[in-house]
Formats: sequence, structure tokens, C-alpha cells
Amino acid sequence: MENYLQYGLLLLATIVGGAVNAFAGGGGFIVFPSLVLNGVSSIRANAMTCVSMWFGNVASVKAFKNDIRIQSKDLKIVLLISGIGGLCGATVMVMTDPKLFKSLVPYFHLISWGTFAFSKPILAYFQKVASGSGHFQYSHGKILPLFLINFYGGYFNAGIGIMILTLFTLYGMKDLNEMNGLKVLMVTVNNGIAALCFIFSGLIDWKITLVLTIGGIIGGYYGAVFSRNMNQELVRKLIIVVGGIIAVYFFTM
Repeated sequence: MENYLQYGLLLLATIVGGAVNAFAGGGGFIVFPSLVLNGVSSIRANAMTCVSMWFGNVASVKAFKNDIRIQSKDLKIVLLISGIGGLCGATVMVMTDPKLFKSLVPYFHLISWGTFAFSKPILAYFQKVASGSGHFQYSHGKILPLFLINFYGGYFNAGIGIMILTLFTLYGMKDLNEMNGLKVLMVTVNNGIAALCFIFSGLIDWKITLVLTIGGIIGGYYGAVFSRNMNQELVRKLIIVVGGIIAVYFFTM
């Protein structure tokens, strides 16, 4: 990893990944494989992706702050669940044998890619069956689904954004910017707690992670700022193609 071209490519990958996370989700499909292809072990790549993309999520929260409309008491509960889920998921990942984790990566990637690739019909279906005020309202019946998604986010982050959007649609939310704003805030808390676990576990190569962090901040902020003017469908199709190719690669490596 001493090649400056490699650092440059990783920086570019994280800028793209941070931007994609801000308005579509799926940035992990770009950043995580970029690290693996550059010789970083799967378990370290997962931890470093989480840490570096967290800063991009923080930047996205700033850009989406005016779109987040949820009652304060509901928001506190949702973020508490996000943090607890992230902590539990990250703790389990740190305890997972690296060889076992590597063997699970293709399946995690396939599941997250499949959720993203078929998100439109999934979201369309839930929009038909969902009922609600159009805004997120907390109820005790939502604890387990929220916890499970956030546990996944702490363990293996790729695809969590679209999973959260799907859940929000099921809960009756309508406005995409409002959904994205709350999603980014939840992922920020989830990944922030998980990132602390990974940092103290010694899985982080800080030289590489610093490069990724810079890219994540740039991509996360400007991706959120310009998300309303981007052709999101085109970006989504590109992510599906790239993610599909990477899924095949992980199963054959």
C-alpha cells in the first residue's frame, strides 16, 4: 500500500462511496471491495470502511439537517436503538474468526446487493401496503426490526442505507429527503459506535483510513448537497452493475 496511485484510487473510491451513501445508499459496495482488492483483509477492510465512512455520514447529516422532521422523544429512542444495535453488531464482528468472516463476506455482499438491486419493487410494494401519517412515529412494535437492521449495520455495513429506507417506507414515510435525512442520522450513530469498537480492537490501519476519511467527508457532504439535482436512477443502475460484478468476484476469489 505504499503506491501513491493506490492511495489516489482509494481516495476516489471513497469520494464516490460517500456521495452514493448520501443520496442512494450502497457506498460500501465501492469502498469495501476497493480495500480488499488492494490486499487488505476482509475483516480489517470492513472495520476501516466503517470508520472512514462515518465522517462522510456526519457531513451528510449537516446537509440534510433541515429535512429531518421527527418528534424529539421519538428521535432519542430511535438513535438509542441505532447505537445499541451498532455496539452489539461490532462486538460480535470483532469476536468473529477472520477466516469465518471472509467466508461470510460473499453472502453478506449478495444479500445487501440484492436488497439494493430490487429496492424499487420492494419499496413500491411496501408503499401500497403501508399506512401512516407520512412521518416516522415510534411504537414499541418497531424496536426489533430497528435493532436487527442496526445490528447488521454494526457487523457488516454495506446495504444498511437501503434496508433502513425500505423499513421507513413500510412504516408509512413518504418524503425521500426526510427519509434520507433520518437514515443518515441513524447510520451516523450506528457507525460511530461501531467505529469506536473497531478502533479499540486494533483493526485500523490509520495511514489508509486517513485517506479514506478525507474522501468520505468530501463525497458525503457534496453528495448530499447535490443529491436533488443528480440523476439518481442512472447512479442506481451503475451501482447495481458494479455491485453485481463485485458479488461474482467475491464468490470466485
